Amino acid sequence: MQIEQPVSHVPNRYTPFTTHMTVKPYLLRMGDTLMRCAQWIHLIEPLAILAGWLLTISLSAFAQTPGGGIFGSDQQVGNAIREGIKWGRNLLFLMGIIFVAWAVVNYGTEKPATKQLVAAIGCFAFGGIVALVFSISQGNAVNFDTGFGN
Repeated sequence: MQIEQPVSHVPNRYTPFTTHMTVKPYLLRMGDTLMRCAQWIHLIEPLAILAGWLLTISLSAFAQTPGGGIFGSDQQVGNAIREGIKWGRNLLFLMGIIFVAWAVVNYGTEKPATKQLVAAIGCFAFGGIVALVFSISQGNAVNFDTGFGN
């Protein structure tokens, strides 16, 4: 003879999961709808990726000028390179300042700060070299003042 246990709100490890849970019908319908949507998305995904890939490739072809030159004139390329060097120089100096601040915080909290100081010195040194190369490429004279203003 089998004894039926009353359905309660406290789950019993011997009863099936669904016997003690009350699920509302609209939650079941919503879950079923979401599962169907996920299945459709799974079926359409390869076609959507292929269409996006083809669209991306065709848009790069439309970006060309009628003559076929992608980058424009030599002057535009040179200006773009100079602007890139300027942004890189500024970014290196900014990173040097950030590394110095990080080293000061680490030193104040008694953590190792040597790596941050070496990184800051490297950023400032390389930024200085880039600034020197940029100045020379602009045709400016670079004076090396050994008298420190005297």
